[in-house]
Amino acid sequence: MNIFKRILCAFICALMLSSCAHREAAGPAPEPSVRFETFGTAAETEATTAPETLNTERFSEISTAPATTVSHMTDPVTTASAATSADTESERGYDIQPASGVMYASSDVNVRELPDADSERVGHLDRGDEVNITGLVSNGWVRVEFKGGEYFVNGNYLTSEGVSESAAPPEVTTPPTTPTETLPTTQPTTSVTTTVTTTAPTTEAPETTPPPETINEELNILTGSNGYTALNYPVQKAVWFAYLDIDPMLKGSSEAAFAEKIGEAFDNVHDLGCNTVYVHVRAFGDAYYFSQYYPFTAAFSDTLGSAPPFDPLYIMINEAHKRGLSFHAWVNPMRTTTKDRYAEMDGFYPLKQWYDSSSANGTFLVYDKDTSYYWLSPAYPAVRQLICNGVAEIVTRYNVDAVHIDDYFYPTTSSSFDKAAFEASGASDRAAWRKSVVSTLVGEIYRTVKACNPSVLFGVSPQGNIDNNLNRLYADVETWCSAPGYLDYIVPQIYYGFNDKLAFDTAAEQWEELVKLPYISLIGGIAAYKVGLNSEWSSGKILSKQTDYLSDSDVFGGIALYRYDSLFGSANSSERSMRKELPELKTALSEF
Repeated sequence: MNIFKRILCAFICALMLSSCAHREAAGPAPEPSVRFETFGTAAETEATTAPETLNTERFSEISTAPATTVSHMTDPVTTASAATSADTESERGYDIQPASGVMYASSDVNVRELPDADSERVGHLDRGDEVNITGLVSNGWVRVEFKGGEYFVNGNYLTSEGVSESAAPPEVTTPPTTPTETLPTTQPTTSVTTTVTTTAPTTEAPETTPPPETINEELNILTGSNGYTALNYPVQKAVWFAYLDIDPMLKGSSEAAFAEKIGEAFDNVHDLGCNTVYVHVRAFGDAYYFSQYYPFTAAFSDTLGSAPPFDPLYIMINEAHKRGLSFHAWVNPMRTTTKDRYAEMDGFYPLKQWYDSSSANGTFLVYDKDTSYYWLSPAYPAVRQLICNGVAEIVTRYNVDAVHIDDYFYPTTSSSFDKAAFEASGASDRAAWRKSVVSTLVGEIYRTVKACNPSVLFGVSPQGNIDNNLNRLYADVETWCSAPGYLDYIVPQIYYGFNDKLAFDTAAEQWEELVKLPYISLIGGIAAYKVGLNSEWSSGKILSKQTDYLSDSDVFGGIALYRYDSLFGSANSSERSMRKELPELKTALSEF
């Protein structure tokens, strides 16, 4: 990556983050210090208000001229003009500096009428497409020539260099075999700036030593302020939308057809009496949106990285908010994908570079034969940085109301998974060390979310069996529920019947005792997918009975149902049993 490209990317990102001062918000958000990662080196800049003129000395390949002013879009777009005039722009409150030069799409990206993700889409650039630049916008967007007119593209998706198959921003330094850096196991010090004041636990814990050249001692998390005020409810009544629910809607779909399908699904959820959706946006190291860190999901075309000419995440958020539904972006942080999918993955992405690296493959990225997936190891700061930057990308670019992760932490108890990192740590208790490593990751995700938008929540959905969390997945739910700085809500998957060995009510009581902090919401996860499985789950009243139980609790603050297609599709064990369940469930939800 040449110096111009780094400077241009840093400048555009800084302008985008500073534009929060222009966005409609409940109040002004602070402008944090921002570090932009490169997974090998770090360039630091400050997010400040947009300058009146650009420093043209920083752009050897883009010619610029004095800026014009384009005011913020405060009214709906009613017409699409072939060219955006300076007079029209000056009514909408953005600063645009005229510029000239050539840039290339670093990934598939929409072209819009105005420099705003809510503006009308007028077309699409494929990765590698060349465009002529006519202006640099103060919010990080770029004005380009397109179809005979001038329109706008998010500058994060443009590069000054031609994009080839081997293009790979951000760069990845191959990790050396001898690690030297230490990693705290409770609340670590990072470069994330947050407006949320918390007190970190002081428990001493063993150290781990990841590769020194991979990342600096501090995690250089991409952060910034998002002026959106999140929509969340005092009592969550949620439904999970897994990739299994979304993929059939997305496969080969048009933008209008996908919006219609997801809209109908959200109508069903709303009519049932729910107010929140947990929606998969990353299931296998991929993305249901245009990301600079992860390839586009294979759901649309059956090929990883082949994206539709629209943004599914934007559509899903928009359709949810139309119906008053809170949208929680559901991420699987550690699980990635299979060998076959890695063969399809572009070398642009850090995951692919680690996969191809003889030293990173097996340390940063580890194959688990039982699941047939590669998993990220959170013991390494470079890995946690990638995960956190992926979260920051979502929170800063989209109006999500929360970030949500589930129970996919360590895939195995085998000592081989993180052998090198554990041996380098000097720790003697592998289980305690693994729990501290996972807690470090969870704490960093939490602070990343808050640094980007303090109103956005962060929640975790662990297994319902507390012992399994602690000793098999190494998820220290006891600490997360009793110490500040880890989460806003927790959704244990209490996927049991009242007659099971670990009974539903017994598990619920255990979780009631575990949550120590009054501001952490406890949401009960219920297994809609089990309806019809056996006599207890075929009663027609099991879901409503469990909902009533949680509603009567003084501790539980909501309910979440897994998953959409189990409620309204064919994923349940008995469609007949589910038809009996839904009216009773709707009544129970209305009384929660």
